[in-house]
Amino acid sequence: MTMRRWFAALLVALLTAVPAFAQQRTVTGQVTNEAGLPIEGAQIGVQGTTVGTTTAQDGKYTVRAAPGQVLIFRMIGHAPEQRQVPADGPVNITLRAVAANLNAAVVTALGQTTTQRVLGTAQQTVQGAEIAQTQRENFINALQGRVAGVEVTSTSGVPGASTSIVIRGVSSISSSNQPLMIVDGLPIDNKTLNTTSLASDAPGSLTAFSNRGVDFTNRAADINPDDIESLTVLKGPEASALYGIDAANGAIVITTKRGKPGIGGFEYNNSFRIESTNSRPSVQHVYGPTSLTGAALTSFQYFGAPYASGTTFYDNVDGFFKTALTQKHNMSFSGAAQDNRINYRMAFASTKQNGVVPNAALTQYNLTGASQYQATDWLRTDLTFTYTNSDNTQSFKGDAGPLIGLLLWPATDNAKDFLTAAGTRRRLTAAAASGEIDNPYFNVNKNLNNAKTNRTIVNVGATLSPWSWGSLKSNIGVDGYTQGSTLLRHPESVLGFTNNGILDYSTDVVRNMNLQTVLNINPVTIHRDFTVSGFIGNAVSDNRSDVQSIEALNFLDPNFISTNNGATRSTLTTLRQRRLVSLFGSASFDYKRYLFLNVTGRNDWTSTIPIERNSFFYPSVSGSFIFSDAFPKIQKYMSGKVRAAFAQVGRDARPYAYRPSLQNKTTTFGGYGYDFWGPNLALKPEFAKSYEFGTELSFLDDRLGVDITYFKKRTEDQIVNDIRGSYGTGYILFNLNGASTENRGWEVMLRGTPLIRRDFSWDVSVNFASLRGKVLALPNALPESYVSDTWLYGNVRNGVMPGHSTMSLTGLYYLRNTKGDLLIDPATGLPVRSASFIDAGYDRQPDWTAGVTNTLRWKRWQLSFLVDLRKGGDIFNATEHYLTTRGLATSTLDRETPRVIKGVLRDGKENTATPTQNTIVVVPATQTSYYTNMSEELFIQKNINWLRLRDVTVRYSLPDNFLPGARNASVFVTMTDAYLKTNYTGLDPIVNGNSAAVAGSSGAGIDFGNFPVPRGINFGIKMGF
Repeated sequence: MTMRRWFAALLVALLTAVPAFAQQRTVTGQVTNEAGLPIEGAQIGVQGTTVGTTTAQDGKYTVRAAPGQVLIFRMIGHAPEQRQVPADGPVNITLRAVAANLNAAVVTALGQTTTQRVLGTAQQTVQGAEIAQTQRENFINALQGRVAGVEVTSTSGVPGASTSIVIRGVSSISSSNQPLMIVDGLPIDNKTLNTTSLASDAPGSLTAFSNRGVDFTNRAADINPDDIESLTVLKGPEASALYGIDAANGAIVITTKRGKPGIGGFEYNNSFRIESTNSRPSVQHVYGPTSLTGAALTSFQYFGAPYASGTTFYDNVDGFFKTALTQKHNMSFSGAAQDNRINYRMAFASTKQNGVVPNAALTQYNLTGASQYQATDWLRTDLTFTYTNSDNTQSFKGDAGPLIGLLLWPATDNAKDFLTAAGTRRRLTAAAASGEIDNPYFNVNKNLNNAKTNRTIVNVGATLSPWSWGSLKSNIGVDGYTQGSTLLRHPESVLGFTNNGILDYSTDVVRNMNLQTVLNINPVTIHRDFTVSGFIGNAVSDNRSDVQSIEALNFLDPNFISTNNGATRSTLTTLRQRRLVSLFGSASFDYKRYLFLNVTGRNDWTSTIPIERNSFFYPSVSGSFIFSDAFPKIQKYMSGKVRAAFAQVGRDARPYAYRPSLQNKTTTFGGYGYDFWGPNLALKPEFAKSYEFGTELSFLDDRLGVDITYFKKRTEDQIVNDIRGSYGTGYILFNLNGASTENRGWEVMLRGTPLIRRDFSWDVSVNFASLRGKVLALPNALPESYVSDTWLYGNVRNGVMPGHSTMSLTGLYYLRNTKGDLLIDPATGLPVRSASFIDAGYDRQPDWTAGVTNTLRWKRWQLSFLVDLRKGGDIFNATEHYLTTRGLATSTLDRETPRVIKGVLRDGKENTATPTQNTIVVVPATQTSYYTNMSEELFIQKNINWLRLRDVTVRYSLPDNFLPGARNASVFVTMTDAYLKTNYTGLDPIVNGNSAAVAGSSGAGIDFGNFPVPRGINFGIKMGF
């Protein structure tokens, strides 16, 4: 309460100024640098108002202002300047380049802008042009290696694959670890459809996906990268505390493009990409199937006799993957008045992407509009509009996907011949159809995973500034979309045979409304060297998702895709609603422009926590000290800043997590019974406390700069979802408080300009992060917690235990004695496996990650490339284990070699001083259980490293008038994922066995039937006219 009263008192103290008005005139001028060259894009604002403009290509500007008012001139990398408007005449200005960009304008929480010197927290900005240049359809994929502490994981290499992003490591055990997405000041939805919304995933269903084997696009991919002006990553709770409980994992703040004075007209760019697989899977072609019944296989195991000499083999793998073509077109029309009183931009984009996997494709159209209008001297309006239409078809993955079928399919059979003369599935085995793996071509041609989305985002804002002491800004936004998903498991496929076909159809209607109002208080000089500023505001968020799903079984016609075709049908309606009401405020103190203190507070009221505990307040405080300004003699050698921050951030539960619900159950003879989830009326919000320290240094006239940050975050009373309870309660799962985790790490950003000449320059930037997450406690002293969806293959899952990593893998691993020796079964000579899940120290968190970006410019040529590096972290190669247990892995070729497994016999002496050493000889060719009973533990590859050439772009700026009527024309070639050097033996170390819908650490680092990210080369042209 004390802090709230302090904010109220501050507001009253600052609302004492009386506005002054004067006759305005048109002010013109030019902005140049120290060499006398014009500066394009410099920002000019009238102090205390929303009036502003930017300079044209010749550095000139026009703005309306009254004599006596103050113009503020800003440009990134230059010190800001202020000039009082004279009674007549131009106002020309020279901006001076400054070290460390400490005076550069930056975007912070709630769309506020400030200068780099004021920030007491770590954040990093990536320009939209840099993102668009990568030619990636999902802009999130362009961030890996560009931002320290950010890890991006794509689920596969097919078009529309979902992507997850985590900032500063995994801290939540079973909730989402992804950051909040903000576009033009308001949140947007980045959901990936969870299969729990499908009728086939209803509790007790035998046809559930459980987020395994299928994927849907994360909805942030609806944003066209070409519409992004800049993207700022607010890394910790300190930087994002003002966004409340939704930003406990940080925030990504996106500013979209607007029209600019002097840079209007049409702009067009295109890109044509050719993609192919970066790596091909391989299997052994020495040993044949285990057994045959006539000409038919009895199974897809390959522990039989060697193939006869002269056997014909088909290259099914190479013939399956395609060379894929993608084309993208972007066109925009923009402009602005010379004084920027009105600006506008309309854009249209078209993307048609084909995958290297047959029938995988993405078609997307984007239509965007933005306009700002200075209606009066004290009123400025802002409108943005985005419409997205997408159609995405993906293949299945995992054991139901075509990759597993492709690897298991006999090399002696032509997989392309997948249909009989009658048009039905061609069979190879005598087993039941539900027991024979799908032919990969049959899989991609007969099964279907398609999603169609229509989305509209509208953001309307108004800024009122009739007072000299501040301004009032209000935004209201609506983010609504409909996603229709169709999942077909063909009646003849292994997935659909038992039920004679399964068709899921769902429609997810999402409507999110956000209202935000901020009253900004301009800086007020309390003392000659001391100023104070601040803001207060409120926000209301109302989110609703209504999923209508139907499942149809037992098809009447095997090839008719309609729910009317199913003899048996069931429905499921899933409604999720959440409302959040918030009040917030901030005060900033400035002493001599080198010592800054920022204090913020926010109170949230959420609908997902019992009403007696649904209100919670959390503060943050940050400060910065520009020591090179405080001690000017230092400036001869360097410029520098130190900063520190502390924050406490709350987090609520998912909707309906604390009350029981009823559902239709067959056990109640058509009536209702309690749902799976039990009540927890004592549920309370979880809280995270975090702090960080950092420094920003610049040397050699800003030719060399470094930014170093250390952070630590601790979460208490963490809510863990879906904990199994006693069946005696009448429920299955509960949501409980009681977990605790800790994250800490270092981030380093290094930038430099090694060479700069008249016609040549070389810029380099390096991002480095070393992070660690640890589980301190689980609710009710549980030994393990896991997300069941990640139990997708064998007996390995993303289980966590106290004292171990938040990215552990638990499993039924081999047993060992107290000295760490394997325990061997005296009857078989094979290792003994645990009967319960244990944590053997496997950790998917890398030791460190880094990204190195180089940009070289020579005359009209520009070369830029990004190298992504990783050291350490474990990956479970489940695909290789699957092939090994079936005799197809190349590692099984030595099966006829006798061996003795190193270990001690489990004979009662294993933990004595003289255990019995194993001497039992095993010949895998005859004792195939050596392979079939192998523990998955042997396929968790430790300390995986990689060097990945993420993207390379060569651009040439065409001479003026080279293309009649065109301006600023250039041609480019961009290569994506051009090179990979890794010690991982699988296809691609960037894997997720689930989709981005799965929370906690998800299935990241679990590789089972995943397609690798393809290699691509793009050609294109960009021009204005």
